[in-house]
Amino acid sequence: MTDSGSTTSLYWAGAYVAPTNPGAFSWDSQNDTSKTDGAMLASPAPTKTFSYDNGVISYKVSALGTTTTVNLSRR
Repeated sequence: MTDSGSTTSLYWAGAYVAPTNPGAFSWDSQNDTSKTDGAMLASPAPTKTFSYDNGVISYKVSALGTTTTVNLSRR
């Protein structure tokens, strides 16, 4: 976040099946395009792979020919 979370934008809308065992895992999420089609900064990808390991959710983001990995964790 560039402004401590004061501004938000929709990037992805999707669901996943929660794992039944603790530990690291990954999942593919289907994009809910009924929510993301009108969002300027949303991903146009039909699916996206997310990973969880040691309290961090990670996924790849591409913009203007550059791909980076976003890492999300609780404060």
